[in-house]
Amino acid sequence: MFKTLYVRTVAVYLGIVIFSVAFSLLITILLFFEKTGQDQKEIFQEKAELIMDFYEQMQPEDFETFMNHLAKTSSLAIQLVDQETSHVQTFNLPSETRLSKLEKEISAYTVPWERDGTVYQMTLFEAYPEGNLLELITLLSLIVLTSIVLVSVATRYLVRPVNAVTTVAKEISMGNFNVRLPTTRRDELGSLAVNINHMATELGQLEREREAFVANVSHEFQSPLTSIKGFSSMLLNDDMPRGDQQRALTIIQHESDRLSRLSDNLLKLTVLDSDKHASHPIQYNVAEQIRRTVFTLEPQWTQKKLQVDMNAEKTLLVAEKDLMNQVWINLMSNAIKFTPPGGKISIHVSTSQRYIEVRFKDNGLPIPEKERERIFSRFHKVDRMRDRNVSGSGLGLSIVKKIIERHRGKINVFQENETEKSFVVLLPRAATSKDMY
Repeated sequence: MFKTLYVRTVAVYLGIVIFSVAFSLLITILLFFEKTGQDQKEIFQEKAELIMDFYEQMQPEDFETFMNHLAKTSSLAIQLVDQETSHVQTFNLPSETRLSKLEKEISAYTVPWERDGTVYQMTLFEAYPEGNLLELITLLSLIVLTSIVLVSVATRYLVRPVNAVTTVAKEISMGNFNVRLPTTRRDELGSLAVNINHMATELGQLEREREAFVANVSHEFQSPLTSIKGFSSMLLNDDMPRGDQQRALTIIQHESDRLSRLSDNLLKLTVLDSDKHASHPIQYNVAEQIRRTVFTLEPQWTQKKLQVDMNAEKTLLVAEKDLMNQVWINLMSNAIKFTPPGGKISIHVSTSQRYIEVRFKDNGLPIPEKERERIFSRFHKVDRMRDRNVSGSGLGLSIVKKIIERHRGKINVFQENETEKSFVVLLPRAATSKDMY
């Protein structure tokens, strides 16, 4: 019903005020009206009889002075209305004051009085009512007490979801990312609950990725270190044949290079994550940069007898040239690595009004659909058994994604058919240094 906390709060407190006044007024009327009304009528009746008897006994010459003195002495206000002429006389009451019908019913007493052959309607009511102050104090006290009780209840109702948010936030700060808040509300607190739940989910995912990262780093370092340690121990044996020594040294060198590349990639990711890398974007021909990358890696793809086709015209891009060079090296190396001997790699560069598109297509091993979202995660490998025939740390595509996102771009992988897949990079044509942060 109330979609904002502001409206809900205003409605609650307005309800409290209205209910407090109505409730207190009802209680005051029940306490005072019936009892006072009955007692007052009896008192007025006695005083009216005394006034009429006293007049008959005294027969004053100055009627108006007599009645004013009598009214003041009795703390009464008296109103006489001639039945025939409707002429009104008031005593101890300003002449312009007239009693309303409600006042006559509640706080006055009217009696007929025949005087000197004329019939009057004499109305008596208190000029200084004694009960009004007590009634007012009672009414105000009831309003205050009722408001205090209702405000206390309403405050607990309004504060309860805030306390729930505080409890969940404390749990999250202690590392429990499985807690969730109910999301049934449709006000600001409901929106806050949705965002806190999303934050807890993201932090939980981040924690799982951190644990997986530590496990993967340990695994990636442990494997080459184990090989290096084992073959180093073998080399300590003086009787080891010359050929075996050469093979052990080659393996040690290979594993050392793998450790070096792993450390270098981890350092690059750390720098990219921290955003401490100085940004120096320039405008340059990205097609020429990709072409040079292909030539640089020519020994690798010619060794596997791969066919490499490139279709690209001069395309200007504003970006960090060194970082983008790493992107093309990683994507080209990845295509070479997973394309079977005699396969084909196609590179296509095109432009649209907003983006520059670079597409690396190969006919290597297909990527299962469930793996496509995770392929850019750190240390993730499609070959879950970590086949050593395909070397790599699982960080290359993570670095690519991080650099592309740094340039406000996108990268996706598409399985175009059973034998061909494509890595597609989209980069904004108008990227500037400010856009990258």
